[in-house]
Amino acid sequence: MSFSSDTRKALDTSLPLSHRVSALRLCLWRYRPIGFNASFSFLQSVVGDFTRDPALLPAAVEMLTASHAAWQSDLRAYGVVRRHAKRLGYRVPYPSAPNPNKLSHWYGAPREAALHAVWFWYSKGASADVDVHSLAAALVEHGRFTAGQREIFERVRAEPGDSWAIVQQMAVVVAHS
Repeated sequence: MSFSSDTRKALDTSLPLSHRVSALRLCLWRYRPIGFNASFSFLQSVVGDFTRDPALLPAAVEMLTASHAAWQSDLRAYGVVRRHAKRLGYRVPYPSAPNPNKLSHWYGAPREAALHAVWFWYSKGASADVDVHSLAAALVEHGRFTAGQREIFERVRAEPGDSWAIVQQMAVVVAHS
């Protein structure tokens, strides 16, 4: 199966709602830009509870497929750039260069989705690191960092430890502020 076949199943009104939601979950399993659970939660926060209301499911599928299509476009463009660089002798990309093969954000709503992911993980108590916890609280409450918090963030970002996913989404929020 593929992402597109699962989206077709999610939109197939002849199937029971539970099967359609399962198909959407399979789409999210294949393409989870901010993690599976955070992506599912983000869709529900934007669209509504599509697990109970079948009328909301097409909007969730549309939102996910739009993000997926933008990511696919980025992958194709990256492939062109990498082939050109390889012809010039640059066999290994710079570690700091953007690489869409490593999903880092929700295409189409990077800041909103990243902020939601930070809230999602913060509300679940996903990080035991006190600095990460306080930074997440600041982002959830204010949507940005103060100068002092930005310094702490840069230090935490250098060595995220077990909180890598949260710190990565914080970086997306900061980059799109």
